Amino acid sequence: MIKLFRKIRYNLMSENKTAKYFKYAIGEIILVVIGILIALQINNWNEKQKDIEKEQQILLSLREEFKQNIKELEFDHTLNEGCLNAIVTLMNFDHTNPFKTKTIDSLLGQMYNYATFDARLGVMNDITSSGNLELIRDSKLKYALNQWTGELDDYKEDIIIRREYWVNNVPGILYKFIPLRNVDASMNRSDYKRDIIIQPMEVPKENYVAFLSSLEVDSMLFDYYMNQSYVTVNENVIMRFLKDTLSLIEANIEDD
Repeated sequence: MIKLFRKIRYNLMSENKTAKYFKYAIGEIILVVIGILIALQINNWNEKQKDIEKEQQILLSLREEFKQNIKELEFDHTLNEGCLNAIVTLMNFDHTNPFKTKTIDSLLGQMYNYATFDARLGVMNDITSSGNLELIRDSKLKYALNQWTGELDDYKEDIIIRREYWVNNVPGILYKFIPLRNVDASMNRSDYKRDIIIQPMEVPKENYVAFLSSLEVDSMLFDYYMNQSYVTVNENVIMRFLKDTLSLIEANIEDD
């Protein structure tokens, strides 16, 4: 093709057809430019397709990570709701009526049985640090993903407050009345299995009555109830965020 163009130019020049030569040269330049533009367009299309393929892989990975987070949060939230309900039952417990000490042990075991949601962020951290978040075409989804770690900040603050209050207040007050081993024997979590079982210790029923009658215990239970309430409320917020964002992720996955 190039040899043909050269031959045409040579013939035009040799025949002194300068005007035709310039017209031909301009036409040739236009053809070259058009060819370059077509090549660039094809290259841009290929690059865009690669970006789309990469985006789809990211979305698939995000979907699995968000599903896992939802599953783990549901497990933790169930434990924390059980803990909250046990605290309420203890605060409203009428010790003037006949009761079994094992009932209190069981309630205290549930109160001890709180959980902390530890979000999986491996995929999210990777796409953020690599700059691949910009490959997400859906602006609404991109915005939600940018908010994800921020959604966890309030929750982290509440679990730190809950943990510090628990460590600094709950055991010291409880130990005055009831052995921890009695509480520990009531725990039966699927993620907390042990081969060795510690048998509960027999203590006078008066210890339980004194525990339930104590103003110090009542104040401790109420403070702990408030701290645990903030945690469970934030878990509900996070759960809604996770499910809403997962819906956006799935809506952007093609050919699924």
